[in-house]
Amino acid sequence: MERKGYLAAALLLMLFFASVQGCGRDPGRRLALTETETEDPAGTVAPAGTDVVVYVCGYVKEPGVYSLPADARAGDAVKAAGGFLAEADTEYINLAETLADGEKLRIPSKREAAAGSAVSAEADDGLVNINTADAETLETLPGIGPAKAEAILAYREEQGGFTVIEDIMLVPGIKEAAFSRIKDHIKV
Repeated sequence: MERKGYLAAALLLMLFFASVQGCGRDPGRRLALTETETEDPAGTVAPAGTDVVVYVCGYVKEPGVYSLPADARAGDAVKAAGGFLAEADTEYINLAETLADGEKLRIPSKREAAAGSAVSAEADDGLVNINTADAETLETLPGIGPAKAEAILAYREEQGGFTVIEDIMLVPGIKEAAFSRIKDHIKV
């Protein structure tokens, strides 16, 4: 009788250790990756070729952070976020614009766009003056999020402003790719 008790206890211990050993693994994680998937150092599974991550917010159905292919366009990001809400100004952004990694894409409402609240530092020509715009207005530019807007403000404060629009590339984090997205939207 005592031997059966030891066997039962041993069996229970084996089952316990087997279940504990599997606890570190994500039960939803696939054991094998398909050809179209990669695994990053953090151990997450992502579709291969997803090398731009964008934050889509404002008047879209599902605001959030999305991983998209490198050649994705703004329209693809809006589609990934579930599409426009009925109140969205669907013509505010260029849906054919290519996306950059880390970009913030904010879709304003029709009322916001008409009232100019999203572009308060713009003049009649519709361009943002990079020498006078506040952080919120700078964030309305394609690919300019809070960090880059603050970097622009810091540069302006330290250097006294910009002489030509190309000078914005002197701001840390803004290089040719970012400049090409905003050059048609800014002025000095």
